[in-house]
Amino acid sequence: MSIHIVTFNVCGLPTAYRPVADRAPGFCRELERHDLDVVNLQEVWTRSALKVIRANLPSLPYVAWRRGIGGQPAGGLATFSRHPIGRVSYTSFRRALPPAGGLRFRVRRTINTFLQGVLVVDLPGPGVTVANTHLTANKDGDWSAGNRHFPFQAAQLRRLHAAVPAGDRPTVLTGDFNVAACGPLYPDVVDGGRWHDPFESGPVTFHPEFLPPGSDGHRIDYLLCSPSTYPVVETGLLFTTGDPVFLSDHVALRARLG
Repeated sequence: MSIHIVTFNVCGLPTAYRPVADRAPGFCRELERHDLDVVNLQEVWTRSALKVIRANLPSLPYVAWRRGIGGQPAGGLATFSRHPIGRVSYTSFRRALPPAGGLRFRVRRTINTFLQGVLVVDLPGPGVTVANTHLTANKDGDWSAGNRHFPFQAAQLRRLHAAVPAGDRPTVLTGDFNVAACGPLYPDVVDGGRWHDPFESGPVTFHPEFLPPGSDGHRIDYLLCSPSTYPVVETGLLFTTGDPVFLSDHVALRARLG
């Protein structure tokens, strides 16, 4: 069976913008227009936001998430499906600790990694496993191997691929990896080529309007599939502009597979 899937980080706007619960009806209307089977959302940090999003996605009645330490969706991750959901699991990145940087940096990144992870959902109907993840952001604007984030993000990627290994079962791994596709960590993103990246040409997925002046946008969101023979029928982008207002600082990736 084919599966039509979107991945979208919904939250990371500056505080001057409306909270996610206020923006949810707008981005949900756009998602409902595309006859989707699965929507993977990142940064759904509150139960109230989850409730509003769920109410505005009537075509995707099945919802997968795991309860975090404060009752919120663990990792800020929620998966909405047109199909009944099977087994659901969540793996935290808390064991991926920052080995470089100053004490303040390492403490903050340790807190970040404790709150982030990967949500894995089996869909028995289509026979597909869907994984939804969010890694810690590199806000230095330096994607080189010498940057203090490099070994930390590499450790998170190892933890991610251990939790969601590429294999023979059709699997889609999506999310906000916060790793530039043009950087030296890209081979770790695709686990040495074990994951197929249908967006390899590199669309920018973080709106440059929210970067410091003079900064370049990068692709930091991914929609990967395994095995490599899993056919990709169609790809596209959503929320590429801020007209009439930005609904997120991210662009959504869309693909039809199978």
